[in-house]
Parts: sequence; C-alpha cells; structure tokens
Amino acid sequence: MNTPSIGLALGGGAARGLAHIEVLHALDELGVRPTRMAGTSMGALVGVAYAAGQPAQAIEEHARAVLSNRLDAARLAFSSGKGGVLDLINFNPLSSPLLDGAQLVRLVLPDGVPPRLEQLAIAMTVIACDFLAGNEVPLAAGSTVDAVAASIAIPGVISSPSRDTTLIDGGCVNPVPINHLQDCEVIIGINVTGRPVSRGRAMPRTPDLLTGAMQIQQQTISALHREKHRCDIWIEPAVNPFRVHEFFKLDEILKAARPARDELKRQLEQALEVLVKSAG
Repeated sequence: MNTPSIGLALGGGAARGLAHIEVLHALDELGVRPTRMAGTSMGALVGVAYAAGQPAQAIEEHARAVLSNRLDAARLAFSSGKGGVLDLINFNPLSSPLLDGAQLVRLVLPDGVPPRLEQLAIAMTVIACDFLAGNEVPLAAGSTVDAVAASIAIPGVISSPSRDTTLIDGGCVNPVPINHLQDCEVIIGINVTGRPVSRGRAMPRTPDLLTGAMQIQQQTISALHREKHRCDIWIEPAVNPFRVHEFFKLDEILKAARPARDELKRQLEQALEVLVKSAG
C-alpha cells in the first residue's frame, strides 16, 4: 500500500517558529515525508528549507550556525556573499528604516533552496496577506525569496518585495494554513503563535502588549479556521515563555518543543495505522 498523503501546515510565530525544527525531526524519525506543505511567516521560512529536501538535522545545524550567538551571527552577516548587515536596512529618508525582507531571507536561508517555489521537492504554498484587500494571498509559484519575504513582512519592521499590491505577514489572516491541505489524508497543523503570559506583578511593557494583542487575534483566527477546515493533528509546542524577538534562545526553544515532537510522533503513528487498517 502507498503511504497515506500527509499535509503539513507550519504556522507563524517569529522566534517561536524555531520550534518547527523539532516537528520536522519527528517526521524524519518516523521516515515519512509530507505530500504537501503550507507555511506562514516563520513557518514559511523553515518550511521552504524542508520542502527543498533538507532534513531537520541540517536545518537545525544551519540555524545554530546563524544564531549560536550575536557575535557569530554578525560575523556571518558581514562575511556572507549573500549580503551584509547594511544591505538589510532600507535607509529611505522619507520613511523609518526597515529591514529589507528579501535580503533578510537570502541571508538566512540555507544553501540549496531552489530559486522558485515550483522547484521545491515537496509542493508548498506560502501565505501572505494583501494589505489593501485584507485577504490572504497563497503563493505556490514564483520566486522563493520574494514569497517568503512577503510572508514575513511586518509593517514598520520588515519590508516586502515591490509588486502590484502591498503584501504583509500572512499571520494577519491565516496563522496556520491548514485550509490549503484539505486534499491530504492526514492534515497536521503546528501552531507556534503562543499566548500572552504573566511576567510578574509589573504591568506588561508596550512591546509585550502589542505582541500579546496580535497573539490573541491570531489564536482566534486559528480557532475559526479549525472550526471550518479539517485538521487531524493539532500540535502547540510550549513556546509561550519566549518573546517574538528571542531568536538567540534557539537551544531553549528546541528543548521546550521536544515534548511536542514526541506527541506528534505518537499521534501521527496512530493516524497512519488507522488509515492502513481501513484500507486493508
């Protein structure tokens, strides 16, 4: 019997999205590959590397090389042939400085990722949001760098590639894009949005209030999507303690996500066993 088709949706969550690496380890350990993938924001960034055929271990090692510490990351940025730190910044005098999204993606993507989405080994849809229309924009063909850059574009922080319409972070409309995988026999959704957490008796700082408000909105959107669309396995790694910018806490985030890795393996093994029995 052929292996049942598996759809994997990797959600957005900035630094919390590093937890996706543990999820990918679970798939590799089971020896299964998704038939289709969809990714939003950080899920798109991690996802295209995996969809290109890179195993979880290689993705983890690449992340560790980039994020091992601030000094090494800066050295990599300045020495990389893909561009340096100053190339990341848009110094347009008529606007606030922004990180150049496309240049950022070029800098952090591992080598070997195809230049076009349709060349990926696993079919993948990257989710962005049309700022003016207010709807999601699924990208399954075209420039890999531009698609991921659009998906991670945060207004005022990370710019999106120029095109006919303004695209921003896909998490604004579809934090965990399970709706693009409905033709698969097993659909897995990985939610790394997180939730606001108390940090003592002091009032939350403004950045925590802003990110917490977005988390509440994105969790609500995800819940509505789950009511409307099938999702057989829903995994939420324990990423709440980590702030969205804490990329240098790679080891802590991976450790916190390890139970989710084990839970995914358990649930996926059960789901595949049920499908095999029903087909036999």
